[in-house]
Amino acid sequence: MKLKQPFATSGAIGAAAAAGLLGSLAFAGTAQAAEVVISINPGNVPTTAAGFEDVSCENLPDDLTADVDGWVFVLPAAAGAEGNFISVTATYEDGNGDVQVLSTDTDGAIVSGSGDNKAYIITPAGWTLTGAEALVNDPDEGAKFNLTHACPGKPGEEEPSSPGEEPSSPSEEPSSPGEESSTPGEASTSPVGSNLPVTGTPLTVALVSAAALAAGGAALYMIQRRRREAQDW
Repeated sequence: MKLKQPFATSGAIGAAAAAGLLGSLAFAGTAQAAEVVISINPGNVPTTAAGFEDVSCENLPDDLTADVDGWVFVLPAAAGAEGNFISVTATYEDGNGDVQVLSTDTDGAIVSGSGDNKAYIITPAGWTLTGAEALVNDPDEGAKFNLTHACPGKPGEEEPSSPGEEPSSPSEEPSSPGEESSTPGEASTSPVGSNLPVTGTPLTVALVSAAALAAGGAALYMIQRRRREAQDW
């Protein structure tokens, strides 16, 4: 009987150890399953920061530049999640229509504080938010999170290149006046060229006529003189 008691005791200890191992494995499985990915409220996308209904720069860094947009997401109490966001990953369409994926790990942060839990992401101004997902702890089934507000910036414009091109237009304009001036020049030479034949022709006619008259007069004088000399003989 004394030999059986250690076996009974060791059996109880083994059963307890097995139960503890199974419990720890079950706990580990439960803890791992607690991190769940949920989606953004589909009614919040797609949208630009400037086009979103609630525009505000709260919960964002104070040193944001004017050429970026700030996007603030909220994990509502209705999601039933434990704790704050673990991370948020958002999909955007840039100005060229290309898809860009940003997250709070590299392009934003989780906002610490009381009340509703928030996170933000910073993008170049003018991008369109097309979707987002968040990693949270043990949310209710079908839980969603929201875009609470956005802080729009001003997209970089290409105006600096336009002023560079504008001076080229004035530089070309002087060539037009230059061409116009050549036209008056040609017009001014045309009257002079046209007047020369008109002025020269009457003068030539007059000179020829005068010479003809003089020659005719001289001929008549010689004829009359010869007649007189003949009569004198």
